[in-house]
Formats: sequence, C-alpha cells, structure tokens
Amino acid sequence: MSDLIGVSSFSLEIIVTDETNTKAEKAEYLAEVFACFERLLGPVHPTSYVHVHDARASAYGYGGRTQEARFHQS
Repeated sequence: MSDLIGVSSFSLEIIVTDETNTKAEKAEYLAEVFACFERLLGPVHPTSYVHVHDARASAYGYGGRTQEARFHQS
C-alpha cells in the first residue's frame, strides 16, 4: 500500500439520459475516463471514481426544459 502514498485520485460524476447508452458503452466510457486521468495526472489511485448517473428524461434537462420535452418537440 505504501506505493500508493502521494498518488493522485479523482472523482467524476456525469449525468446522461436513461436508456440512451448501453451497459457496454458506459463501461467503455469509464475505462477511457480512467485512462485519460492517468495521462493527465500520472499514476492515479485505483479507488478513483467515475459515476454515470442515468436520469429519467422527464426528470432531467437544461434551459428550463426536460430532455423528454426536447425529444417530443424535435
């Protein structure tokens, strides 16, 4: 464990609309994010976290409109 003292760690949270990405896509994303942080920071602590929040389209949005409303208006 002493070889992990002084290494960087990170925690990243991202929100995506539920059911728009497969489990495989999310797994690949997590692996790529971890690899990118290692390129930026050097060795990172293995308990660094990436959390993909799957939000219902009716409960998530921006600019005062839900993702569901945007889908139905397109």
